[in-house]
Amino acid sequence: MAEESMRGGLPEGLASVAGFQLSKCGWWLEQRLEEELQPLGIRVRHFLVLAMLSTSGALSQQEMAGYLLLDPTLMVGLVDELEARGLCERTRDPRDRRRYSVRITEDGLALHHRARALADEVGADVFGPLSDDELRTVVKAIGRVMEPFWAEQRVRPRRKR
Repeated sequence: MAEESMRGGLPEGLASVAGFQLSKCGWWLEQRLEEELQPLGIRVRHFLVLAMLSTSGALSQQEMAGYLLLDPTLMVGLVDELEARGLCERTRDPRDRRRYSVRITEDGLALHHRARALADEVGADVFGPLSDDELRTVVKAIGRVMEPFWAEQRVRPRRKR
C-alpha cells in the first residue's frame, strides 16, 4: 500500500474534504465550550437557548427547536432545566393556548454574558491561526453556503426521520 501524504497531521484524503474539516471544527469547538461551561452548570445547548433569548425578547419553544434543529421534546427539557434555575420563564401564548412563550430572566441574562465571554475565548483560541480578515471571510463564506438551508428551514417544517 502506498504511503498517503499528510497535511497538518491528517491524511490528505480527509484534509481535502471540506465538509469533514468543517464538521470536525464544529465538533472541536463544541467540546471545548462544553468544558468551559461546566463551572457555570450549563451545557452548550443551554448557552444557545440563552443566546437566542438574549436578543429575541420572547420565542416559542417550537421556534427555538427549529433554529437549533432539535426535536421539540428536547427543547421542552432544556427550557425545563433553565426555568428550574430561574434563567428563563415560560408563559402561555395568549393567542394560542397550546404554545408557550419563553423569555430570559435577569439571572439568565447575567449567566449568558458570562457564558458568551467563555465562548468568545474558545473561539479566539480555536480560530487563533486566522487573521481577523481571514476569520471574517470564513464566517461570510459559511453564511453564504448555509443561506439556502436556513431559508428552507423557515419555509418547511423539519422532517422526522
